[in-house]
Amino acid sequence: MVDSLSVSGGAIAGSLRGELAGGPRAELAARLRKRLAACAAAPALAVALSGGVDSRFLCLALQRQGIPFLALHARGPHIPEAESRAAAHWAKGRAIALEMVDFSPLSLPKVAAGSRERCYACKTALLAALRQRLTQRGLPDALLCDGSNADDLRAYRPGLRALREAGVLSPLAEAGIAKADIRALGRDWELDDPDQAARPCLLTRYAYGCPPDATGLRRLAEAETALAALRDGDGRPALGNFRLRLRPAPLLQCERLPRQQATAIAEILRTHGFWPCEQAESARISGFYDGPSSA
Repeated sequence: MVDSLSVSGGAIAGSLRGELAGGPRAELAARLRKRLAACAAAPALAVALSGGVDSRFLCLALQRQGIPFLALHARGPHIPEAESRAAAHWAKGRAIALEMVDFSPLSLPKVAAGSRERCYACKTALLAALRQRLTQRGLPDALLCDGSNADDLRAYRPGLRALREAGVLSPLAEAGIAKADIRALGRDWELDDPDQAARPCLLTRYAYGCPPDATGLRRLAEAETALAALRDGDGRPALGNFRLRLRPAPLLQCERLPRQQATAIAEILRTHGFWPCEQAESARISGFYDGPSSA
């Protein structure tokens, strides 16, 4: 592998070998170690780093095992700028070699039309862009991995088909590592913010059939950033997990709707052009447009 790939994990934290020996998560760590060792046999290794907890955990695990890799982060109108900045900041703090890849899916016909195949089309084009960057870096034969976990295999994830077709491996899913395991092992290994909420790309806020545009995506990002900054009396996110949906009429779907935050919520939504807005508490946030409630 080329010298510029990240190799700091072995020197900084040591190997996973022997980690949590005899503990309740020892088997998980062993399965993951075995899967990552197999990935390390490739001519070079790359990780699609979204900045979410799954891909960050994968990078951390590779570092801890001393396996060199290059991280790739796609930035574009469907990704809030704050998330791209956070991903770059995190990679720099971990001494991870990172390539920023500019990518916009808005010109793709299935994305522009709001098709049910938009995630598949977007992921297919994104993976091609990442592969092109690897080729430009002199790594055409690099093994590309992502942070999909075992829970993703049981959910509606159209992008998984694109991963399979592009030959992308998902070591966490293949090792049987679920989201709860990632959070638990992340806490054991001092991963920053192991309880980070899932924040899928902004295209998922649009109902099928609603065409997205750069201006609307930017307003969504700004509104959700402001809503995420609201805190309760204990300093926790006031709304819990949430999404601002466009059906096309706006819907704020969140785990909690504290009455004391009603004025602040309304002001944020009004400021960014999403007022009036229906608001609903819901325990099920992910997959809103793919479940019974989407009918």
